[in-house]
Amino acid sequence: MNELARIEATTDIVPITDQVHSLMLDSVGKIADQWIEQLRIVRENTLTLETQILACVTKTKSDITTLHALGTQVAEEARRGQEVCRQLSDSIEKIATP
Repeated sequence: MNELARIEATTDIVPITDQVHSLMLDSVGKIADQWIEQLRIVRENTLTLETQILACVTKTKSDITTLHALGTQVAEEARRGQEVCRQLSDSIEKIATP
C-alpha cells in the first residue's frame, strides 16, 4: 500500500508554466551574461598588463643598450687616458734621464 501511495503522489505533479519557464531561461541568461562580463573584464585587464609588461621590457632593453654604449665610451676613454699617461711618462722619463 505504501508503494501505491508514492505512485499516486507522483501523478499530482504538473508541468511548470510558460511564465516560470521563461523566468528560468531569463535567470540562466543573466547568469551567463554576468560570467561573460567578468571574463571580458579579466581579458581587458590581461591586455592592459601585457601592454605594461611590453613597455617595461622595451624600456629595460633601451636602458641596457644605453648602458652598453656608455660602457664602451668609458672603456675607450680609459684606453685613451692610459695612452696619454704612457706618453707623459715617456716624456718625463726622457727629461729625467741624463
